Amino acid sequence: MLLAFDIGNTNTVVGLFHGDGLTAQWRFTTERNRTADELRLTTRSLLAENAIEPDDVEGIAVASVVPSINEPLRKGLGPLTSGPVRFLTHETSPIDLRVDEPWSVGADRIANSFAGYSLHGGPILVIDFGTATTFDLVSQDGAFLGGAIAPEMHLTARALTDRAAQLPSVALEMPRSVVGRTTAENIRAGVVFGFLDLVDGLIARFRAEVSEDLKVLATGGKGELFHRHLKAIELYDPFLTLTGLRLWWSTDEA
Repeated sequence: MLLAFDIGNTNTVVGLFHGDGLTAQWRFTTERNRTADELRLTTRSLLAENAIEPDDVEGIAVASVVPSINEPLRKGLGPLTSGPVRFLTHETSPIDLRVDEPWSVGADRIANSFAGYSLHGGPILVIDFGTATTFDLVSQDGAFLGGAIAPEMHLTARALTDRAAQLPSVALEMPRSVVGRTTAENIRAGVVFGFLDLVDGLIARFRAEVSEDLKVLATGGKGELFHRHLKAIELYDPFLTLTGLRLWWSTDEA
C-alpha cells in the first residue's frame, strides 16, 4: 500500500492506494507549525480507522507547497512505513520542466501535469482550483511548458467584503441572473460569473496560442462547479494530484 500526501496552503489531502486503486482519502486543514509527533499520531489514527497496520504501508509519497512542514513530516512519518518517505520536487520530477525557473514549479503542479498527461495524453491544460487557480500546460510530448496563476474565487470575494464596510459576506452560489437585485445578488453575479468568464477566457487564449484540440482537465475541490458550467472544461478528476503521486512512485525516478 502507498500513502500519498497532497499538502496545500489551505488543506492537506491524504490518499491510501492499494495497487492502482484509491481505497481511502481524508482531508484536513494544513497547520504549518505541526510537530513530527502530531503528524505521526494523526496519520496513525487515519490508518487505524481503516484497520491498516504501519507495516502494510510500503512507502509515502509527498507533494508539498508548504516548506515548513516538510522536515517534521519526514521525521514523523518515517516510523509509519516499511519503505521510504519521498518528496516530489523539481529535482525528482518525472516530466521535463521546460521553463526558465524549474525550481519554482510547485510539486502539486508537477503531479497534476504528470497525471493529466499519463491519463489523457497531450497537449493538455490542467486547471487546479485550489488556494490559487493554476493553469498547467503540457505539450504533445509530455513536457511542462508553464501556464498561468489566477486568484481563487472565494479569497477574492473575501478580500472585497473585508475592504468594503457596506458589502456583506455571501455564499457564492450560482446566480439566477447577472442583474442582481440585492447587494448579495450583486456580489454573486460579479464574482461567480466573473470567475467563470475569467477561466473560460484563459482557456480560449491557451487554445488560440497552442492548439484548438487542446484537452482541458479540471481538478481541486472547486473544480466540479467550473466543469459543470463551462463547456470548455471536458474532464474533471477530484483526486488528480494523488493519482500523480501514485504514478510518480511507480516510475524509476521516484
